[in-house]
Amino acid sequence: MNLRSAGLSRWIGCVAALALLGACTPRPAGSNLRHDGVVERMAVTAPGVARSAGPACGTARLAAGVKGGDGGSAGFTPTVGYRVGPGDNLRFNIFGEEGLSDITARVDDAGYVQLPIVELVRVGGRTTRDIQAELKEAYAPHFINPWVTVELIGAESAPLYFLGEFREPGVRYMKGATNVLEAVALAGGLGKDAYLPGARLLRDNRICTVDLNALLRNGAFEQNVWMKPRDVLFAPLKEDMSVYVLGAVAGPQAVPFGAEGRTLLQVLALAGGPVGGQALLSDIRIIRTTSPTQGELIIVDATRMLTGKGLDFPLEPGDVVFVPRSALGDWNVAIGEILPSLQLIGGVLTPITLIESLKDE
Repeated sequence: MNLRSAGLSRWIGCVAALALLGACTPRPAGSNLRHDGVVERMAVTAPGVARSAGPACGTARLAAGVKGGDGGSAGFTPTVGYRVGPGDNLRFNIFGEEGLSDITARVDDAGYVQLPIVELVRVGGRTTRDIQAELKEAYAPHFINPWVTVELIGAESAPLYFLGEFREPGVRYMKGATNVLEAVALAGGLGKDAYLPGARLLRDNRICTVDLNALLRNGAFEQNVWMKPRDVLFAPLKEDMSVYVLGAVAGPQAVPFGAEGRTLLQVLALAGGPVGGQALLSDIRIIRTTSPTQGELIIVDATRMLTGKGLDFPLEPGDVVFVPRSALGDWNVAIGEILPSLQLIGGVLTPITLIESLKDE
């Protein structure tokens, strides 16, 4: 499976950038320009999210020293011992009984297996130890003190999906409680070209507020949350990501970041240039994300660059460049302008509910 999906990359970039918009505020008057045209840079955090935040969308923190603990977080909490599910393969032995040794069975979609004499047995959601105890009791009326063993020989009910720059991308299967670091190891680790600031954990079609870059680069172990079956870990290649140019430009679009990177003036040119007489080039807003919940708002005066008084501004993958038509005193207005363009560029449904909740913060 090749992780370099342009559509997924655009979607992740859009959602992460928009998550920050509600936290941005207009610049104070009287800010001094620097040589690169930056009026102001400010760190921003999505409303209601602490800077140390890790778990969200049903993730659970690891309790220190406890393999199955949830650390007090709500949501998915793994249990000690593997729970059998549909698609798993089991081996059964009722020793000493003819025809009842080395029986293999695949768990059906309803969580059942069929065995001699006792027929249908529900095994879904149970550990092999639980199943063994139940079968011992089920066979007791037929045999004297039956000796029963149950062995998991193929775990396929709890898949994890690894997309992008992993050494071994594709599908792997959980065989018990698995955290993010253990999951990354299942895929052979990350490739050398993986762009960690753009790495994301996706669960139930949502981007979780788990900062994989902080975990893997900076040792922020509060981000080492429990995985859940069918989770997706996505690690893009830097050059495969995009920069989004919106607002008063001739052709709002997603511009590929490329191997050499992009600058502000380059992407404005690629978007057809600013709309004459409308674009406020002295007040360009750049929304830059460093995690699903944190990033920067950068306000740039591009007129200095165009007149040779300032250096061109280097962009990062996933940046959203917004060229306003007038001075922005209210980010709600900006969001109203940005949403339609992002929907058009991404070709996917933007999470309007999330944006509306941020506007109300």
